[in-house]
Amino acid sequence: MYNMSTQWDEKIFFATSCTYLPPRVNSENPWWSIHNMLPENSLPMLELQMCLIYFATMCIHAFLGRLGIPRFTSMSIVGILIATTYNEEWDEVREKLFSIDSQANLGLISVFGYLLFLFYIGVKTDMSMVHRTRRSAISIGAIAIVAPLLCGLAVMHFYSTKYLDSIQAKKLGAIAGLFSISPFPVISSVLSDLKILNSELGRLGQSSALVTEIFNVFMTTILTVSNIMAKKPSTAWLCLLAATLFVIVVIFLIRPAMLWIIKQTPEGAPVNDHYVYCILTLAMVTSYTSYLFGFYALFGPFVLGLATPDGPPLGTAIINKIDTIVNGVLMPIFVTTCAMRVDLRDLMNWRDKVDGSLDVFMAQTLVIIVVSTVSKIVACALPPLFKRMPLHDALSVSLIMNCKGIVEMAGFTLVKDGMGIPDNAFALVMMCIIVNATVMPMLVRYLYDPMKKYAGYTKRNILDLKSNTELRVLTCIHRPENIPPTINLLEATYPTKEEPVCAYVLQLIELIGRASPIFICHQKRKRTDTNNTSMAGKLLDAFQNFEQEFNGALEVNAFTAISPSEMMYDDICTLALNKFTSLIVLPFHKQWSSDGNSIVLEDESLRELNFSVMERAPCSVGILIERAQMTHIFSPETPYTVCLFFIGGKDDKEALFFAKRMTKNPHVRLTVVRFVTSDFDSKVKDWEELIDIEILSGIKMTNKVGDAHVNYIEKIVEDGPETALVIRSLVTEFDLIIVGRQAGVETPQTSGLLQWSEYPELGVLGDLLASTDAAGKASVFVIQQQRTTMDA
Repeated sequence: MYNMSTQWDEKIFFATSCTYLPPRVNSENPWWSIHNMLPENSLPMLELQMCLIYFATMCIHAFLGRLGIPRFTSMSIVGILIATTYNEEWDEVREKLFSIDSQANLGLISVFGYLLFLFYIGVKTDMSMVHRTRRSAISIGAIAIVAPLLCGLAVMHFYSTKYLDSIQAKKLGAIAGLFSISPFPVISSVLSDLKILNSELGRLGQSSALVTEIFNVFMTTILTVSNIMAKKPSTAWLCLLAATLFVIVVIFLIRPAMLWIIKQTPEGAPVNDHYVYCILTLAMVTSYTSYLFGFYALFGPFVLGLATPDGPPLGTAIINKIDTIVNGVLMPIFVTTCAMRVDLRDLMNWRDKVDGSLDVFMAQTLVIIVVSTVSKIVACALPPLFKRMPLHDALSVSLIMNCKGIVEMAGFTLVKDGMGIPDNAFALVMMCIIVNATVMPMLVRYLYDPMKKYAGYTKRNILDLKSNTELRVLTCIHRPENIPPTINLLEATYPTKEEPVCAYVLQLIELIGRASPIFICHQKRKRTDTNNTSMAGKLLDAFQNFEQEFNGALEVNAFTAISPSEMMYDDICTLALNKFTSLIVLPFHKQWSSDGNSIVLEDESLRELNFSVMERAPCSVGILIERAQMTHIFSPETPYTVCLFFIGGKDDKEALFFAKRMTKNPHVRLTVVRFVTSDFDSKVKDWEELIDIEILSGIKMTNKVGDAHVNYIEKIVEDGPETALVIRSLVTEFDLIIVGRQAGVETPQTSGLLQWSEYPELGVLGDLLASTDAAGKASVFVIQQQRTTMDA
């Protein structure tokens, strides 16, 4: 049988391009004529193999990805399909494509990819999580590795050793040890794929995995020193001393140099490429250095990555440089080449080749795998249950800590080369890893629904707020340009001691260059650095000054969330849920120039975020569209003119009650424009329309809200185009226009407009005001009332 295995003993192979050699043409098989022109150990052959692996992985994942199956599984399937023996014709084809000579080059490229991957993960890891780790995470992380390891070793000592010799027992011990680990790179990748990285469960899983990773590094170091001592006792302590000195140099010399680079980089400016290239080169040097003192060549880059400051600017610059080549090209090659060492026929081989009896080592390997997996599932579920976590969530944490992936695959590949694990046992172990990596995330997705916590049973909106109660608002800031319009909007609500406003200001930063999301609570009153020019500093200064204007009627709490853009909604909705807010204010995804005449920025990821928040928010949501980007001065000389367009429905009523709060501001002038049809009075009213009439009747009769004057206007329109004409004639007179979203709802007043809607998240009127010049330089605020579980 053709053997696909590659000797990964850390020798360096040099690929040679022998294009000058005469072509070898097989006249009997013309389909291979072009292939036969390529020497087996050549650069063109390597390129052909890489292309085949990449495109095969992409094709399989295009199908499996729709079923929620991880990309890791697709990579593994490609390797197994290539390596499995089907018939003699396939063996011949495979031997030509992946000959033994050419495998050395492919293996070298794949190991280089794994080296960069470990450096990449190290850079993204936030080591400060160790100090912030809660006791529950420490207990889960510790028990996740200790419990399965002890159970596996106990079963091996009291049961398996009865059937195995000492060499086989040593191999089985290595299998038990590797199946006990919960590597941080694997757990972080699974949480990211499940899109729960910054959820409460995701944060707990990451913290626990980081604790386990510390155990992994400690145990690996001990085993490495033990192996060196067994081979060369005289040099073992010297190697350990060299490794310790290496870590000290990285922490106390190289890391300060990186911090110096960050200080030399102006805020907002990219890190000089020369610094980035020097660090990448240093990663290669550390690999060779760790190899010299007897450790694995992968040890150095991982330690260097951990020492590199994560996040912007340096960590982000490094990640941006290597992300595509590592995750898009090299890692599929590495996973595929590891899986290429598995022949499915070996998996079926459960009989001893000598006497035909059951292969004892194979059976004991399966026993150890089952014991390790079951013990870890049970053990990891106990600490959360002890903390009274719901059963589904506790099981989800346990399953997350049991996820396997690329680190285990790489570990077993090295163990096979170093200890000579039999092919059938190796095939069993690798298949268990692949099945685990496929099934565990699917079970977590089934058990844990992060959206359930947002389900609204309690009314959290402006309409249902009692009089003389605090209005809690969560405002989201992406760029400094979002600060002035947000302050204008909050100032227009006019916080008073009778009706105070509590504003939670959340700065949102995309997670790049680190693996762990971060949520920061800023203590403004303890802050003394008034010269801080960072985004957070500007935000704190602006809102601290704004808070002082209202002397006890306004409270501002500032936060910063650093998370992937596709998961930012969880930070927003969770904070809104925990702080019992009635309104979330989101900035629009387009940014206009200072004069409001042209678009200078359009962020589609921000638009997707707004959609996600509107679908899940536990309270009302508003999107603020700022056209002119200017700070309004509230005074009798410059009144803030506000207009509310009202057609009817829940969102319009929510917008009306928000606008009514502004009438208590003596510097705000409110105009309510209601659009009705000519046959409005003769139509049979449904319940919603009766409520609309009742709410507006007081304003219509007295032109007042409380003691404040309100200008009430009714416009008769027959269809959408007439409504659009009226809006165009009115909006240039106002500073702020408020409308209800009414998503997907078409009324006689808006007929013909819905089909031309460009921004569904804004509703019909909001879309009209945002997508044309109809609004002039006025700001637009589109409100959606809280969607509860009772809503259809």
